[in-house]
Amino acid sequence: MASRRKKRKRLTRSASDRRLLGVLGGFAQYYGIKASYLRWTYVILTILTHVVPGAIIYLMMALAMPADPHTFSLASFLKGQTPSSQPQHRERKELHDVEEKDDV
Repeated sequence: MASRRKKRKRLTRSASDRRLLGVLGGFAQYYGIKASYLRWTYVILTILTHVVPGAIIYLMMALAMPADPHTFSLASFLKGQTPSSQPQHRERKELHDVEEKDDV
């Protein structure tokens, strides 16, 4: 049961570490590496492959990866939701040794 409570690591587009769409920032957060190294590597590989395949792959990744759900977006602002009004995921509390008494 404790294993279910552990936070699962998800690959999402980053909202805090992004230059274009947050794809490489999301990969960097997921794998725990610096985003700048990943960006420079991707730029060099994209230039070596004549730009078009790298750009298409980046756009496909941006479409396939979900956005980071724990960030504030313009769409949620327009709906009137603020980061504090969005539901927070909390651990479930368990009660032990509880007695129930009827008042007559």
